[in-house]
Amino acid sequence: MEDRGDSVGEEAVIRKVFRTISHPGDSRQLAKDVVRFLSQSLDDPDTLSDLDIILTEACANVCRHAYEGAPGDLEVRLRLEFGQWVELEIVDWGKGFGPEVRFENPGPESEGGRGLYIMCMLANSCQVRHQDGENVVFIHKDIGQSRWKS
Repeated sequence: MEDRGDSVGEEAVIRKVFRTISHPGDSRQLAKDVVRFLSQSLDDPDTLSDLDIILTEACANVCRHAYEGAPGDLEVRLRLEFGQWVELEIVDWGKGFGPEVRFENPGPESEGGRGLYIMCMLANSCQVRHQDGENVVFIHKDIGQSRWKS
């Protein structure tokens, strides 16, 4: 894990990178580690639960799809501005999403495809992008001032 802090105006943006291998047990532990780190700053169990669901879904997608079941690198890049927001980038270097990425509910008859929809319902902004060989799921969640520790 790697820590970096940046100053943006008067506010500090905290950055931290978490890494593991895309194995189900390891990826779940990675999600827990990120949430544990966030719990040092956030005081709202519902917000922490939302972030845990987002991370668990995103990491599970990497395990299932990115490397076709084989182990591969998985990284979560966290940025937070205390009292304002949390941003997550869930990154892999596997096969990536196809051109038809949808953030819609696939309907009750569908066998899967709900993870991105669930993540987006719990966040303010969701994006999927491919850049420089990386597959990135980007999540932005605004978090009200009262939900942060003083």
